[in-house]
Amino acid sequence: MRKSDWFNLILLAFIVGCRFYTPLADFYAERLYPVISAALSFFASWLPFSFEEIVVGSYILALIVILIVAVVKNQGFWHWLGKTVLATLSLVVWMYIGWGTNYFRTPLYTRMDVQPASYDEMAFSRFLTDFTRDLNGSAGTAVAFERNKLEESIKEFYSANLTEYGYTALRPWQHVKNPLLNPLYSAVGVQGFMGPFFCESQLNMDLPEVEVPFVMAHELAHLAGVTSEAEANYWAYVYCRQSDIPGVRYSAYLALLPYVSNSATTLLSEAQFATWSAYVSPKAKADYAANREYWDSKRVKVIDNIQRWMMDQFLKTNGVTEGAKDYYGVIGMIMTLDAKQEVSAPVPDYRDNGAVLMEI
Repeated sequence: MRKSDWFNLILLAFIVGCRFYTPLADFYAERLYPVISAALSFFASWLPFSFEEIVVGSYILALIVILIVAVVKNQGFWHWLGKTVLATLSLVVWMYIGWGTNYFRTPLYTRMDVQPASYDEMAFSRFLTDFTRDLNGSAGTAVAFERNKLEESIKEFYSANLTEYGYTALRPWQHVKNPLLNPLYSAVGVQGFMGPFFCESQLNMDLPEVEVPFVMAHELAHLAGVTSEAEANYWAYVYCRQSDIPGVRYSAYLALLPYVSNSATTLLSEAQFATWSAYVSPKAKADYAANREYWDSKRVKVIDNIQRWMMDQFLKTNGVTEGAKDYYGVIGMIMTLDAKQEVSAPVPDYRDNGAVLMEI
């Protein structure tokens, strides 16, 4: 045991404390994470490429070296295991101190003193009507924006709005980066991810332009300290729908279409679902189908299944009980928080005629 190993054990004890004592996790999220993320990302900002994969690649290389040295020097199984555990400890501590401990803070609903909205047929019908009207109204618009200006706009919006809920403001030097191993992420359908080691938001370079605004806003929400995938979707949706650029608004509505469709399939009768589906813009349907076919053509099924399972287990381990299904919670979050903040669009008349009425 070296001094650095004892230091890592102390940090691990702090992380475990955050995992089981929420006030300590809140202290990390509100006091420590803003400083840590600013420092790590400032160091990484000097180079244009991502550091995250370099960290993981270096760790894998270190494990190989430890194994080779143990075999060549005949150090024995327990010596090799000890070295491997200590190396893993360093990586795990870095990941959670850098960003991951945000998973353990008080959830947003609790911080806002809000109860999740229970299912109400009329409320869901109104949401569906609003969403479909806005989706159809933006479908077919030119997706034209400058990425640098889009990023700055998202950061300004989050710094002005998310800090009210205990998240950290985004810094001028924090920029979205491109992964070094981009084909690997396309093979598993990962459109973007949050790097916990240097607090870097990553954006898949294969993204179609129509998907860029929503995915960028989603990943920058993670950088602000949001851990829930449903909540990151929510903040990305909130940003995009208030944009004065039609293509940015369309990016959010198109991104949410599969989640809305999934909720509609579950909550509506076959006749109601068919009625709603008939009102959805053919252009939006075609764009969604094209994007899905585009990503499916890049996926490698075996690797994709492994990644999905690992992601599901990682989220569940960190207190996200729904695992990978957490993404779908965005619809309930929109309905709950829009009702509280009264930011939803004007509601058309609703008539109970056995199907959802779309006045579009």
